[in-house]
Amino acid sequence: MPGKDRLLLAGYPHHLVRKSQERRHVFLDQSDYAHCLGDIQELSQKYQLAIHAYCLLPDGLHIVATPLADPGLLSRFMKALSCRTSLRRKNIHGQGPVWEVRYLSSPVEPGQWTLACIRYIERLPVLLDLVSSAYQYHLSSYRMRLGKTDQYWLDDPDEYARLGSTIRERAEAYRAYMGSDPDHSEEAMIDTAVRRCRLTGSIRFVKEVYREYGVIGLNRGPGRPRKHHKKP
Repeated sequence: MPGKDRLLLAGYPHHLVRKSQERRHVFLDQSDYAHCLGDIQELSQKYQLAIHAYCLLPDGLHIVATPLADPGLLSRFMKALSCRTSLRRKNIHGQGPVWEVRYLSSPVEPGQWTLACIRYIERLPVLLDLVSSAYQYHLSSYRMRLGKTDQYWLDDPDEYARLGSTIRERAEAYRAYMGSDPDHSEEAMIDTAVRRCRLTGSIRFVKEVYREYGVIGLNRGPGRPRKHHKKP
């Protein structure tokens, strides 16, 4: 478990977040987004990560990924991705560094919490009033998950694979899940856990991690939930 104040656990999904300072725009045109997606694909292979979901936002990015080897490679992946984005800003746009000093991470409990975290980041464009439905947003993994893109390079976790026996069945089951009424307290817990770099999941998960690693990653509540109004 590398790091003194960040939990990185072997074999578990992680919710990874990188934000800009003062909510400044990281991506300045569509080619910036395209290059970042290509970098995510390339670097995930280099650093042996399974990418389950992603969402690129004007002021940052969210990724759900599982380290297939050393969990410390998550940090190397995030550093490399951030550096590539910063270099492009400098070389193409003449803009200086924009990232906050540290990225955020939260190990996610396998099972329903993993699906909930994937849904949360694919719903973010709606929660942030960028679009009225998740399907309208072309810079998250949602459309790819439904088979509406030319390529499918996501590594579906077991939780998603169990939604159906075929690609179409899984996509339809997930579409229904996305369209169901969101649990705002669950979304607030996911948001708070990653902001505090704590565990996303149940008390049972906290106890399992404590038994295995000897650390307590308890997320002590969601704080003040944000107001949400729209559905995907």
